[in-house]
Amino acid sequence: MASKEIYQPGTEVFYVNPTTGWAIGSIKEVGAKNVKVEHNGEVFTVAPDDIHKHMEGTYDEKFADLFQMGDLHQSTLLYCLKNRYEKTGMMFTRMGEIIISINPFCMKDYNKPEMMLPHTEGKWAHPHTWEVAHKAYKKIIVMDGNNQSILISGESGAGKTETAKTLIDYLGCMSYSHSCNGVQKAVAESVNKKLKASNPILESFGNAKTLRNDNSSRFGKYIKLFFDKESGVLTGAEMIHYLLEKSRIVTQNPGERGYHVFYEMLCGMSPEQKAKYGGLTKPQDYACLSKGNQFIREGHGRVTDDAVEFKNLCQAFKDTGITDDEQHSIFSVLAAILWLQNLKFETDDSTGKAKIVQHDLVEKVAKLLKVDATKFKECMLVKTRTKIMTQMADKNEACDMRDALSKALYSGLFDWLVDRLNKAIKLDERSSGDLRYVGLLDIFGFENFKINSFEQFCINFTNESLQNHYNKYTFIQDAQECEAEGIACPIVEYPDNQPCLDMLQKDKTGVMSILDDQCNFRLGTDSSFTEAAWNAYGDHKFFVKPRSTVPDRFSIKHYAATVEYKTAQWLEKNSDTLKEDMQACIAASSEKFIGSLIAPPGDSTKKKPTVGWKFKKQLESLKEELNSTDSHFIRTVKPNPQMKAGVVDNAYVMTQLTCAGVIETIMMKRQGYPVRQPHKEFWLRYRIIAPKKLKNKYPHGKQPSPADLPDACREIAKFWVWVMNSPSPNFDIGHSKVFTKSGVSEGLELQRHRKVKSLLPKCIPYLLRWIKSFLKKKKELEERRKKAQQGIQAATTRSANDVRQQSAGLQDGDKAKTFTDLARLFPHFDLPVIFGVVQNARDKKIAMDFLLDMQKQRVREALPLTVQSLFEEAKLSEATQEALIQQRVTSRQALFSLSPADMSRMGFTVEERDSLQAVLLRQQSNWIVNQRLNLLMGNDGRSDAELKRDMDALELAAAEVKKDLEGHLAGKYGTTLKSSTRPSVVRKGSSSRGSSSSSSEVKWCVVCGKRDQPMEYRSSGWKCVSCKGKPASTQVAAYYASKGYTQPGAPSSSPAAPETNRTYTKAPAGSYGAKLPAGSYQQSTPSTTRSSAPPAPSPGGGGGGVDPAAVRRLGDMGFPESKARQALQRTGGDSRKACELLLQGAI
Repeated sequence: MASKEIYQPGTEVFYVNPTTGWAIGSIKEVGAKNVKVEHNGEVFTVAPDDIHKHMEGTYDEKFADLFQMGDLHQSTLLYCLKNRYEKTGMMFTRMGEIIISINPFCMKDYNKPEMMLPHTEGKWAHPHTWEVAHKAYKKIIVMDGNNQSILISGESGAGKTETAKTLIDYLGCMSYSHSCNGVQKAVAESVNKKLKASNPILESFGNAKTLRNDNSSRFGKYIKLFFDKESGVLTGAEMIHYLLEKSRIVTQNPGERGYHVFYEMLCGMSPEQKAKYGGLTKPQDYACLSKGNQFIREGHGRVTDDAVEFKNLCQAFKDTGITDDEQHSIFSVLAAILWLQNLKFETDDSTGKAKIVQHDLVEKVAKLLKVDATKFKECMLVKTRTKIMTQMADKNEACDMRDALSKALYSGLFDWLVDRLNKAIKLDERSSGDLRYVGLLDIFGFENFKINSFEQFCINFTNESLQNHYNKYTFIQDAQECEAEGIACPIVEYPDNQPCLDMLQKDKTGVMSILDDQCNFRLGTDSSFTEAAWNAYGDHKFFVKPRSTVPDRFSIKHYAATVEYKTAQWLEKNSDTLKEDMQACIAASSEKFIGSLIAPPGDSTKKKPTVGWKFKKQLESLKEELNSTDSHFIRTVKPNPQMKAGVVDNAYVMTQLTCAGVIETIMMKRQGYPVRQPHKEFWLRYRIIAPKKLKNKYPHGKQPSPADLPDACREIAKFWVWVMNSPSPNFDIGHSKVFTKSGVSEGLELQRHRKVKSLLPKCIPYLLRWIKSFLKKKKELEERRKKAQQGIQAATTRSANDVRQQSAGLQDGDKAKTFTDLARLFPHFDLPVIFGVVQNARDKKIAMDFLLDMQKQRVREALPLTVQSLFEEAKLSEATQEALIQQRVTSRQALFSLSPADMSRMGFTVEERDSLQAVLLRQQSNWIVNQRLNLLMGNDGRSDAELKRDMDALELAAAEVKKDLEGHLAGKYGTTLKSSTRPSVVRKGSSSRGSSSSSSEVKWCVVCGKRDQPMEYRSSGWKCVSCKGKPASTQVAAYYASKGYTQPGAPSSSPAAPETNRTYTKAPAGSYGAKLPAGSYQQSTPSTTRSSAPPAPSPGGGGGGVDPAAVRRLGDMGFPESKARQALQRTGGDSRKACELLLQGAI
């Protein structure tokens, strides 16, 4: 009831308008029992319970989550959704983990397919149904969770089918966009393509225009999408369908149509095609299509062209592998149903039984079905046949048998199509056995028409059952969890529909069981069933017995509304039996496809399962499936019954929200404990803000015992609740979890964020130093690259004619041929460069060696270290690496986007392609592991942008540790250690006391050929100090000295050892190597083998190889020195990994 302070004239309030629902008005007059409210000049008398005070800012359309609203009420909830939809054009709103989607009746930019790929990274500026699919996918792939299910609910026309289609597209896009394996990516694309192609088929055969929806699904489906657990790639799918509405095949309500496929076929076929199927004409000429007197499919302000849809259907048949012969059989069955429904019967005056009027139609149908015409005609007129007698059917019975055959043929055809589509999207044989799936439930919405029959009863029974699942999942399970944890949970009243469900489905006594009993009783009728239901549930609170004494109807109080059902023909629809002689006739068809649509007659002594019994079992199986998965919910809402875009009908929408349990969900979550964390997770996350007394009791790294953990969590929560002065109840400690109010949780996160933020400045100096060093090196490399480009441009300014003239001027004909061959082998090199090499080389082998070394150096300079390691691991040739560089494939992201076709175009061999795909697949698995680790660590209260910035900085810092060391050595000794296989710097005159062979080694300058000079090792070989700055052209002439070849002007004895024969020995104390960090390596005498030098530790390292600077950095972050040293030893000196171990409490 509204409080007294709002009962003042002039106060602005929400009130329930008798025609429009909740509206905004002002108090006009306050009476004893009623309140008069003025709105737009009109005065309305309203009950106090239908008034709520209006407060500005409590339902802002900017609220993307309804939990953010300060005033939770039906009126504020409605106006928040209304303003978001009408003012901002946003159709999606969060309600905690649930998404509310209001049908826009038009395409929104943020729903277009091209918007899917950017969202696969998990960044959501606004709520979206794709967000639900994203969470479900991450739970099974990244978090290694249970199978997932997404339940899409809402009334007819709310947009359930379209939502399901976009979710399938998004999951497929997310799957193959993250795949780096060409084979798996091709499988995912194929499955996703066939899933898309199945939509036109299912919509044509399973959807129809109704009064509420121009494309209403007349069946339900549950689609399971299977993903490989390791790679996250879509490998297959499976579809289960429920309760096709068979009555629509033979009749429709006024203003409605039959199934789309009949109209599409008649409008889209050419005259030649129609002639193949008995000379088909237009839809108006067929009795089963004209009863609704609606032949145009229109909705949302547009008309759908059935001829265009027929072309789409035929293309979908091809995309899903349905052959031309199978298509011909499908259209033959559809045409037979159309002609069969035009068959009329009259009463024979002499016998009073039925007789056929149009014998030509019987012949036409028999020809289309490939059955014996005489036997088929007998089946249409004979009611029962025994050994003793044959009973003929009257006119009404003959019509019923005709309709039963039409329904059976169409139902069998639909079952065949679903089975055929399942074969097209089945699991790939190459997929692994460890799979997870995401299930999408798209099932018919709640229906309440002027005339409701057996079909509406089954549809509403399904929705009642799904609502019960939602109630249990959202409300009952919440209360049961609190009870199991031993805490008090606020009691919130919710619409428990379990008694209604029991009344409908209970064995032996439920309404469905009563109907089955009457069907199995030979004398059972629709009236006897109705009377039995009256007698069993006349006093039930969810059953309404009519005032009339005629037993032809009853009403059920469903969760959404009270629906009156007329029970005429319920027994016939539930039995759905086809005569045995008719079954045998169709099964004997000369065309195998048609004969398989209807099962042959079985044992007549056994009871045949009814439609209701089979549907009930299907529903039970579905509920078991849903109960075994983690459920996600999308509540679709139809904004107005006229299906107009941009308009919300307040009363219409409020009814849907109330029936869906949205109001109760919000109230319970806000009144209860919306945040629930396991004890250990709570402790690890908030121990950083624990009170000082608790920190002293459990110093960093020490964990409370399982028995003490609840008390430790209680101390943290109790302290901060006292600091925040939060009203009670505010938190509670269960047997295994910590339960907190949303306000308390937000306060804890804020305090944690402040604490972490205060610790970050201690890390900033180190980060700045690393970043500064990185920027300096990047600038130097950029200058070197520009200088090299200028040299190349200068070399290429010479024309091709000059090159040919010089080539022709070569005295040795072999060198001219060598030049031609090398130009073909090294297409990425400039011709002048190749010419200079050939001119100075003695033979082809020497020239090729030099060009190969140049190619290796170019690859090393053009690629990041991470990409170089990928290429080395994949064992790619230099030519292949050069081709990748030319195509700007120089990053991991670019490598992940390569397809097998791209690799073939770049000249990959089969071995190289398979090797690179295997390496990239392992990288993908590592990425998933890192995602899991980051998810477990949490984001420390930072926003996504801040978290990304900080993580990028830490990644940069970790990658630059070695570069920092190299920069230190380069400044002190004049070299750079780019890899462990590079020799250390050895200057002329340095003594290696522990390695006599190193001291006796002769160094040759690759430029001038001199020796006995101060030397430095460069990329092309050893250079003396006086020659290291000379241009590259002189390096070509003198390079061979470093390779062991004699050059003009250089001594021929004691050449430098080839690089492939270098090995490394430890520098002893006191030698020149003592100037290097202890334990570093230098070049020794040649040997026949090559071993990699271990990476040098950071300067000043000691104590088991642990860098003291890294220990100090971790100490500044609050970690004990002993723990920091232990973590660094365990991670091989990797500061970031050591920090992760310490944060997780693993040390």
